[in-house]
Amino acid sequence: MKIKRTINSLFHALVPHPLRAGQAMAWLIGIIYLKLLLFDLLWAFESTFSGFQFPIGYLTKLMFATLLAAPLLAIRSKWYAGAICVLLDMWLVANLMYCRTYFTVIPAASYGLIGNLADFQDSVWESLRWGDIVFPATTALLLAELWRTRLSAVMRGHVRRLGKTLLALFGIPALTVGVYLLKKGGYKAAYEDLMYDYSTCGAAVYTIPGAMSYEWLKGDVRLTPEVEQRISRWLAERPGNAYRAPARDTVPDNCIILLLESFESWPLEQTIAGQEITPNINRLLKESTTFYAPHVLTQVKGARSIDAQLLIHTGLLPVNYGAYSYRFAHNEYPSLDKAWKEKYGAGAQALSFTVDKKTVWNVAVVAQDFSYRLFDKNDFTLDVKTGPRGRLGDESFLRQGAEKIGDNGLWPENGHTLAQFVTYSGHTPFIIPDELKKVHFPESVPERLRHYLEVANYTDHAVGEFIETLRANPKYANTMIVIAGDHEGLGAPRKDYLKDKSVGKYIDNEWYTPLIVVNSPVGGRHDALMGQVDIYPTLLDLLGLDSYGWRGLGQSALDPDRKAVAMHGMKGQPVGDTAALDAAGEKHLRESYEISDLIISTNWFKTHPVTKRETDK
Repeated sequence: MKIKRTINSLFHALVPHPLRAGQAMAWLIGIIYLKLLLFDLLWAFESTFSGFQFPIGYLTKLMFATLLAAPLLAIRSKWYAGAICVLLDMWLVANLMYCRTYFTVIPAASYGLIGNLADFQDSVWESLRWGDIVFPATTALLLAELWRTRLSAVMRGHVRRLGKTLLALFGIPALTVGVYLLKKGGYKAAYEDLMYDYSTCGAAVYTIPGAMSYEWLKGDVRLTPEVEQRISRWLAERPGNAYRAPARDTVPDNCIILLLESFESWPLEQTIAGQEITPNINRLLKESTTFYAPHVLTQVKGARSIDAQLLIHTGLLPVNYGAYSYRFAHNEYPSLDKAWKEKYGAGAQALSFTVDKKTVWNVAVVAQDFSYRLFDKNDFTLDVKTGPRGRLGDESFLRQGAEKIGDNGLWPENGHTLAQFVTYSGHTPFIIPDELKKVHFPESVPERLRHYLEVANYTDHAVGEFIETLRANPKYANTMIVIAGDHEGLGAPRKDYLKDKSVGKYIDNEWYTPLIVVNSPVGGRHDALMGQVDIYPTLLDLLGLDSYGWRGLGQSALDPDRKAVAMHGMKGQPVGDTAALDAAGEKHLRESYEISDLIISTNWFKTHPVTKRETDK
């Protein structure tokens, strides 16, 4: 009995006394409000703290917390309080994990794709942070406070009084927010005004439901006369409209694009711990017929790799929310592939090879929209597994790919082939078997960075073997090979690596991927900053396709009048030599993502088909 009394005494000492009705409701609202503030804080660590400067954000969080707590008046159960907090924890953490890669909340359409996470489990777990534990901790604190409270009893007779309190807690902030939004021209206008300078602050100021509401309000944009005029005016004022590539005696008959997963520029031409990271590509950079642009700013958004294909194949920027490949499947898109077929007619073919399934990012539909023939995982033998999903390793993928195009049916003697290979091994968290590693680094190099360098080196060897195989074919002499990264790879840890004296000196501060063109009609090094959207017009010029009627939203790297600036897709800010822009030029650049979103969402090219461009040739 003494033991039982001791346990009871300890329990009563640790667990608070029963709460009164008002106290219980205050605890629930307070904990939910705290969770929302903590969400903003963790969000800010990945983006910017600017969201905390807007008073309206504190009011929207109070409204949201009050709405979630209000059902407690009717349900009167601590289990409701616990359940709503657990669900809220899961939702907030999931959006933080998404933010750590895409700098935005999870798009509404993506909740229907949750089954795809089975293929990305390692990447998902890697997105968690120790700070996320504060969410279940606050839920545990709330349950401890409510544990000895019989809410059904203590709230009886207080419902009307508490109801009035909740109405005031929601109504006064709602009235204030409503007046603010009216002065801004409505919710949509107010949200877009925030996005202009603070593109990652939407969820922090207006909460996750607010960010999703803006996505819903945008909806399907109709091509009204006003929208059409705005797009047309922006395109007419695009820098580079007057540029014409110089005439050349010969242009490549074939083009092969290697789109390398998470491949950044900084490992190139680097020796770390006495080991050359990319010896094979480094040799290519020394060839006089190689064009090399090391400072290509990543401009993908939430759809990552498939966004990179949009940028390179169409010269369009990613849509503001979600993946164009799902939201705007079967729209009309101009493309490098269509330009290729327009120039060479029946003798031309456009191909794309991937180790993934056709359903990933809806790439089977993208193939139709861009007009290329797709080869997926079923067309390859899975003899070497790499990466978190055990997909075909880069060396085997490119070796098998070289064998496939070595067949004259895909790389004919007198034909014109445009082929793309999308690698996989560089997918985060950069896992390859030990037997495939050709470099090894000391413990002083952070573990994740070691893995990244090991994979970069492995992919470099895959590229080297692939090109050596192609060199043995006589058609290689007239084949241009494009090597590009699909997007940056280091993610959020980059800022920590930059502070590390042992490795920070090697790493780019910005998100640069390389553009390397082997057997290029124009050789040399282009050190000026450019965006991924500039790759498309550059390739049109190098391949002799500059008469194609769609030049994209970027500007060719060959254009001598091009300014070294680009829009950062995730941060929503111009990057580079911004001092070279006047006010009108900066405004034009800042509008580029919105214009691209309008072009795609209104299916612009269905009513504005691509026509032949006048050239000086």
